[in-house]
Amino acid sequence: MSAIVQVFDEAAEAYENVGVPFFKPIGAALVAAARVRPGERVLDAGCGTGAVLLPLAEAVGLTGHVTGIDLAPGMVGRASAAATGLPQVSVRAGDAQAPAFAAGSFDLITSGLVLFFLPDPPAALEAYRKLLKPSGRVAVSSFARYDPRYPQAMRVLARFAQDPPPPPRQHPIFESAGSLRAAVLAAGFATATAAEVAVRSDFRDAAHVYEWIGSHGGRQLVSRIPRSRRAAAIATLATELEHPLEFETSIRIVIGTC
Repeated sequence: MSAIVQVFDEAAEAYENVGVPFFKPIGAALVAAARVRPGERVLDAGCGTGAVLLPLAEAVGLTGHVTGIDLAPGMVGRASAAATGLPQVSVRAGDAQAPAFAAGSFDLITSGLVLFFLPDPPAALEAYRKLLKPSGRVAVSSFARYDPRYPQAMRVLARFAQDPPPPPRQHPIFESAGSLRAAVLAAGFATATAAEVAVRSDFRDAAHVYEWIGSHGGRQLVSRIPRSRRAAAIATLATELEHPLEFETSIRIVIGTC
């Protein structure tokens, strides 16, 4: 299991489960932008706990089908449980980098806040193109801009962590809407459009910020803070982060058509 898959496997129980709606509104926005039609067959690559998967299931209806794949067993378990009673949904272990399906299997492939975690995002986009029908579409989302308090919080927490991980290195295709659109076109899509949506996250206090960061990819840092230093880390967050604790995050959505 790779390091990032292990992080999300360990975070699965808390993921989108600490009282801060974040991934669900982003997932709903991605599905809305993809203009999903009843009866379509869709692959959700890197489905997590179902933020994109479940609105997809509603959109395709009983005449369509949605397959969710994820490499983190905990995520597969939670997504499967969330899809109970939805016959148009199946969830299984699978690699979003190179999904193992026959060419031309899907009308739409979605990848919500996943592509930038993959070892080779351009190759993943090429793989998605091959899995789509001639009239197919791809819909991906990535971060456009963080609220300044989020990277500030990560810097504060890094001061209390043992051997903190280095800041993630972003692939060049995620530098701008133009670069991500260009990558989609280079993967063989005929057109690519970009849009942005914003999501606001409200926190009760610094302890809530700490809990939320540990419930997703930020767990890679939070897990390295010794229990004996957590109270001091939270107290420092309370002192140094600007109040009120309301983060606004901009999300970039790109839709590619074959």
